[in-house]
Amino acid sequence: MAAYTSLLLVIALCAAAADSLQCYTCNQQNTNDNCQTATNCSSAETHCETSVASASIAGISALSITKTCASSCTPFSSGTSYTSSSISCCSTDLCNKSGGASIRSSCAAIILALGSVLIILKSSVL
Repeated sequence: MAAYTSLLLVIALCAAAADSLQCYTCNQQNTNDNCQTATNCSSAETHCETSVASASIAGISALSITKTCASSCTPFSSGTSYTSSSISCCSTDLCNKSGGASIRSSCAAIILALGSVLIILKSSVL
């Protein structure tokens, strides 16, 4: 019975977490280490956007990283021998950790795993 209660609790927590997207956010940072602040996006913001601009001239390099919640996002990439800029987009919680889509545990995977454990436990009792 406790296993069923745990499964229902996980389902309820996953449903509550589905209310808004979470993205990492920062503004014009020179390292990704400074871009690890998780932010709850508004319901209209359905994408995490990461903009990266870099330049290297005469051995001097500069990097600017901006991460934000966005209502729409169009991927972009451009570069020359001295500069580059890109925009990457994703739409799952905290997917913009390193500027691209990252692997994360989903509520569906957790529910599937718990359901499998319940089936195995029930089968072993019979």
